[in-house]
Amino acid sequence: MKILFFHGFESTLPSSKADWMAQQGHTVLAHPMGYDKDNAFYKALECAKEFNPNLIVGSSMGGYFAFLTGTHLPTKLVLLNPALQSRSKEYKHPENGKYLPETWALLGKNDTLIDPVVTAEKLKKLNAKVTIGEHAHRTPLDVFSAYMESNVFNQLC
Repeated sequence: MKILFFHGFESTLPSSKADWMAQQGHTVLAHPMGYDKDNAFYKALECAKEFNPNLIVGSSMGGYFAFLTGTHLPTKLVLLNPALQSRSKEYKHPENGKYLPETWALLGKNDTLIDPVVTAEKLKKLNAKVTIGEHAHRTPLDVFSAYMESNVFNQLC
């Protein structure tokens, strides 16, 4: 499977999550997000269109970008504590596209940056499969890998 990974606002590459997915035999492109640039979303969308992934995985602000990008491509999404209702920075982006991608979301019950209850409500209205874990905003690799194996890969692969 071709997977595009969007890291979070305060994260950098390389990513242990992207590396783990590649170790599972997937072709993974971890896009350097360039959140300091005003055109960061357009660069991410351009990357997604060129790579044409089967799945986009995004964490925090990367989850927000994945959500927006997923409306422009026929792909599937995994969102980790996506910054859907609150962000530290706003970015220019086009109107949502014509797609409503199949979406899985893993939210941290102890997230103090992005309210998991509000996010879950919003995602459920979009028919997302929402799971709330015991973690905080950052999703530990062991939590991510267990989630991907039991909730996502077994349905897609």
